[in-house]
Amino acid sequence: MNFIGPLAVFWFLIFWVVGGVLFSIIALFRSSKIKKTQFSCLFTLLCAGCAYGAAHTGMMMGAEEINVCLEKAVGWTESFSAIIACGVFAMMISGLAWFILLFVGGSLLLLLSRSKNQSWIDGKVEEDEMKDKTQKLIIE
Repeated sequence: MNFIGPLAVFWFLIFWVVGGVLFSIIALFRSSKIKKTQFSCLFTLLCAGCAYGAAHTGMMMGAEEINVCLEKAVGWTESFSAIIACGVFAMMISGLAWFILLFVGGSLLLLLSRSKNQSWIDGKVEEDEMKDKTQKLIIE
């Protein structure tokens, strides 16, 4: 069962890309400014932890089925294929559960990474509103 590392890398790439896109969209529509560097670093660490958890949990949940398939496998590639083929249900359930945890953790990180400064978009909107009010006063 030394295949947790490659499975964790697989889950990390999935979680990091899908979660990153999801949280980028969420951050785009939020009105508050986000500390992007802080969120990115913490989210990457969270993805790594969740990926390891998904790989480990999936291997433990599907241990019986995987062991039966591993007895027939010869070589590294057949062993890895046997783990994926025989443990696919356990791996998917585990991955989904850990992705939900990643989403909850990422949402908390998004809240913690809020900046107290006003975003440049908000500043620009307020500046434009002030110009419009000034122009209306001048016209009247």
